[in-house]
Amino acid sequence: MSRTAIRPFDVLGRLCTAGLASALLMLAGAAAAQTAPALFPIRSGERHGLIDAAGRVVLAAEYDEVKPGDPLILVRRGARTAYADATGRLVVAPQEAWTQPFTEGVVPATQKDATGRWRWGYADPSGAMAIAPAYDSAGPFVDGLAVVSVADAWGEAKYGAIDRSGKLVVPATHDKLLAPAGGLVRSESKQRTHRVFDARGRDLTPEGIDFVGVPSEGLVRVWKGRQQGFMTVAGALVVPPRFEQASDFRDGRARVWIAGKYGFIDNRGELVVPARFDSAEDFSDGLAQVRADGRAFFIDRRGDTVLQPDAERVWPFTEGLAAARKGGRVGFIDKQGRWVIEPQYGWARPFHNGLAAVGIGRESAYIRRDAQVVWRSGER
Repeated sequence: MSRTAIRPFDVLGRLCTAGLASALLMLAGAAAAQTAPALFPIRSGERHGLIDAAGRVVLAAEYDEVKPGDPLILVRRGARTAYADATGRLVVAPQEAWTQPFTEGVVPATQKDATGRWRWGYADPSGAMAIAPAYDSAGPFVDGLAVVSVADAWGEAKYGAIDRSGKLVVPATHDKLLAPAGGLVRSESKQRTHRVFDARGRDLTPEGIDFVGVPSEGLVRVWKGRQQGFMTVAGALVVPPRFEQASDFRDGRARVWIAGKYGFIDNRGELVVPARFDSAEDFSDGLAQVRADGRAFFIDRRGDTVLQPDAERVWPFTEGLAAARKGGRVGFIDKQGRWVIEPQYGWARPFHNGLAAVGIGRESAYIRRDAQVVWRSGER
């Protein structure tokens, strides 16, 4: 990994130089022009790093913390933070001014405002302030929104949400705002009641709703007392609260509990898979694992049984394969129940972007779908 890192504009007023600005702008432009490849976390003891899909070490496992961001990767060692690009090259040298991950192209940063007061705004990878310092605190951007605070006349922090232009779309009048999700942001009062606002600041909370979840597949779980239902991200109550238990939508289905049994509804609230299971997991990769009459099996989105694996335990399917345990060892099966990778590992995680993490003896490794090891913790 190259050590020719450069320092950011010092948003605390300690590191800024004119020549530095132009160098960083060139680096930022090059980084923005590239599509970030899939990266995978690795560990060596308590230190963290990253590899790519071919198993090449992008960041050696020598950091206290590694957090992939958009567009740069945060790496921390002790009290100092640096930022790397997708190749592992440090483009922001170790410093203490920026401490949060980049999200949607910017990072929370402090700088003096027009009155000479230190305030929070947002910097881009070049160190330039993309959003002027105007806030007493600043959170990460998620789906185009970020939570910020501004002190009221009594010095008490009040929270609102800004868009990518820095405009307060949700006024800073709230005691607490939860992290944005899916273009929505939720407020929580001291009485723990919820309101939900869209990216234009409109209150979308349906009448009578006292708790709001996070969007999933265009629908949001809502509560009225102990009963649960669903609203759209536009605020329409499409499934009035009537279920004692429900889960968020996955693969177009949501798990619900009716009279002691589990079934699944569609996005109109219709019970498309009857509530006849003793337990059920969410759909993943088109299948859901359920249990009834003492046996575990997989159903499709219509509720038809499609697979009863010959295994002691099976985890959810991802990328066409599921980790499964037999004889105390873990391998992977396909959707026909065939062992694509024979049970041989102490543990395994789901496949993601073509790789799965597994345990080989006392070491950890990443494997491909053909069981080829691309990285192993004991290798140097």
